[in-house]
Amino acid sequence: MKMRFNADMSSFDSLIQHNLNKQLMGYSKKKIQNHKFGKQLKNNVKRTWMSRDMTANTMKCAPNLMAKSLTTLRNELPISSVRDQIISVVKKCETVVFLGETGSGKTTQIPQYLYENNFVAKSGQNNGMIGVTQPRRVAAITIAERVAQEMNVQIGSVVGYSVRFEDMSSPQTKIKYLTDGTLLREAISDPLLHKYKVIVLDEAHERTVQTDLLLGVIKKAQQLRHQQQRPVLKVIVMSATMDCDHFSQYFNKAPVYYILGRQHTIQMMYAKEKQSDYMNAALVSVFQIHQNEDIGDILVFSTGEEEIESMIRSVNEVIPQLPLEFQKLRALPLYSALPIPHQQRVFKRLENGFRKVIFATNIAETSITIPNIKYVVDSGKVKSRSYNSVTGFETLKIQSISKAQAAQRAGRAGREMSGVCYRLYTIEEYKGFRDHAIPEIQRCNLANVLLHLIAIGINDVLNFDFMDKPSEEFLMNDSMSNTMNIKSALHQLVHFGAIEAKQDLYYLTDIGNLMVIFPVEPKFSKIIISSKSMGCTYGCLLI
Repeated sequence: MKMRFNADMSSFDSLIQHNLNKQLMGYSKKKIQNHKFGKQLKNNVKRTWMSRDMTANTMKCAPNLMAKSLTTLRNELPISSVRDQIISVVKKCETVVFLGETGSGKTTQIPQYLYENNFVAKSGQNNGMIGVTQPRRVAAITIAERVAQEMNVQIGSVVGYSVRFEDMSSPQTKIKYLTDGTLLREAISDPLLHKYKVIVLDEAHERTVQTDLLLGVIKKAQQLRHQQQRPVLKVIVMSATMDCDHFSQYFNKAPVYYILGRQHTIQMMYAKEKQSDYMNAALVSVFQIHQNEDIGDILVFSTGEEEIESMIRSVNEVIPQLPLEFQKLRALPLYSALPIPHQQRVFKRLENGFRKVIFATNIAETSITIPNIKYVVDSGKVKSRSYNSVTGFETLKIQSISKAQAAQRAGRAGREMSGVCYRLYTIEEYKGFRDHAIPEIQRCNLANVLLHLIAIGINDVLNFDFMDKPSEEFLMNDSMSNTMNIKSALHQLVHFGAIEAKQDLYYLTDIGNLMVIFPVEPKFSKIIISSKSMGCTYGCLLI
């Protein structure tokens, strides 16, 4: 079998431009090219272009990057030319939305710009922090390490990170990368988030449960600080592919700014015909690339651990059968359940002319930069969680990704050199994808979400300011069921003895106060707590 692809001559950059143009409504092409500032659109949401014209610097070998100083690399990022505008905007606005292309440098550079311009005091333990949230642990850790390297400080000092079961921060930390869930747990004991002067919500397009809950908690913290005349909490919402209108409206018509520019070009390749077996198509594509294309590592997007391990076994079986000159290929996995030391292997460069092929879930879709990736193979599939409140079960279903996810995956190819994205679906299939994925909060069990909300002190959970109100089951498309999933989750928590109802308000019980400490689903924390009285705690923890 041989995979056949159609080259999309429009390139990745023009696809991003097209997506932005669709949202611009009131802009003409001339105005876009001239990058006018401060134009008002028909919906009265300010949209501003920040841009730097970048020439694609095609690199034959990524290790050439090592010859450059970190300062030089920072200055070459597209975002560096609009540094002053970014600082000015954040000073003026309490909340701002930045839509920046993948590879523009927003995740690593904006927190440093804020620190360098004294948004937080550079010394002292009680002068606030810049908190930067990430949806995944591996992103929070690797980005914090990169920023610490750029600032020439030890990780855990001025720059730190905090993820589940690991806290590499200190009283001296001023820039702190942390997962959404970690910041939510901090909000339980500090609803006003006093420790932070600026919170950056990165990769907001992912719309995980934690992200959506955090949006409401941070918006509430802003309001409470105003009411209590406390120092302002500045909020920056960032992504490359989010629905910026929706976020802007949620934060009271916050201004939207576009950061344009990429360092390297990405060529898009679509399958000529529909693939019945995307796993086989991915393997065929990997070996075609390995034997026919220039140096550069390969990133393959898969749906889960079992699928990844199966494909790695297949690669390892085929390698000995290749001609001797093509046997220098090493397959590596990357998924969330993998121990962190094993995850870190994908970031290490191989010696002796070996090429890496990394099989990853959507953990590699955003934020992280894996060195030397030149080729991306996109299966077009993702394993997505959904909840049926009638049966009470959550299921994982393999389904097509959204256009926003496809753009994020393609963006992994153009980080350090010009790249190619091989999409294992036709352009007609791509046109049928959703623009954005359905928010996770509309398709999952909300018991853990509501338990944390109540712990924070939000007792009127039925009227909590969700960006998108959870529904019973989104496939039902029943507008009358908007609060059914919330009520089902509340009933479950009452049954566990975690909360008690007083009229339409809900409060934690003593058991609930214990359950919220554990970073697991309520049904599991209830089991752990109950196991003590039954003398089987050790067995429960093993299970």
